[in-house]
Amino acid sequence: MSTMIMMLLTGCEQDSTLEVPHTFVTESPSVSPEPTATASPVPSQSVQPSSTPAASPMKEPAGFETGLPKEEAVVAESKKQTKKSELKPIYSVGKGKVAITIDDGPTKYTAELLKVLREQNTHVTFFFLGQNAAAFPQSVTEAVYDGHEIGYHSDTHPQMTQMTYDAQNLEFNSGLSKLVKLDKQPVTLFRPPYGAYNNDTKLVTEEHHMQMVLWNEDPQDWATNDPSQVVKSVLAQVESGSIIVMHDHPSTIAALPGIIKGIRSKGYTLVTVTH
Repeated sequence: MSTMIMMLLTGCEQDSTLEVPHTFVTESPSVSPEPTATASPVPSQSVQPSSTPAASPMKEPAGFETGLPKEEAVVAESKKQTKKSELKPIYSVGKGKVAITIDDGPTKYTAELLKVLREQNTHVTFFFLGQNAAAFPQSVTEAVYDGHEIGYHSDTHPQMTQMTYDAQNLEFNSGLSKLVKLDKQPVTLFRPPYGAYNNDTKLVTEEHHMQMVLWNEDPQDWATNDPSQVVKSVLAQVESGSIIVMHDHPSTIAALPGIIKGIRSKGYTLVTVTH
């Protein structure tokens, strides 16, 4: 896993507060292994980028979300935060509904991903990285225009539980300032990289008037270049209320039509996290 350079920019807090629908389930799953970083697979060439960006984001994500997330201990520091966060992370959507979420974009593949979603008449929730949003701004604005829900996934994809409160806040601000320039609607959802969070992460999220969104289904779509395996994994796990964590990755894009058809055939309604 490559080391990312944190950009020392300061972003602005947002003014709106998210009203959390009553259908959200916020209790943590009963089994919650430690999130771990995993080496990035070699991307398939089955999906070709439609354009070349003017700027270059990170070549590969620092790692992928895996397993089920859980809260971790706070990093020791001289000026320790004593406030206890009351934030309740979101792990699922309402009964009979399923939300597909896409992390780590935008990338050179996002234009094709958006094309597939239009063809399938489906909306998803994107969790964009700040540095990638700055590198592929057109993909962000296109996703907004198409009616997808836009969430935030940090600036450079660090493991925030290994950072102090101040460092987490700096990371949060630096990427959010890039993303909000491209979306006229308030960005109200945050997903911490790797699902790794602690009390400081929750405090920073609250202070930005945002909700933390995790997941209860992880098909590990990044681990294979075979779209059929991605479809099989998703449909084997999906159930009422699932929030599925997926990634802006060629095999995932190729698998989406089969995933969407399979979820609907089970009688579930595909939704974004807050709708």
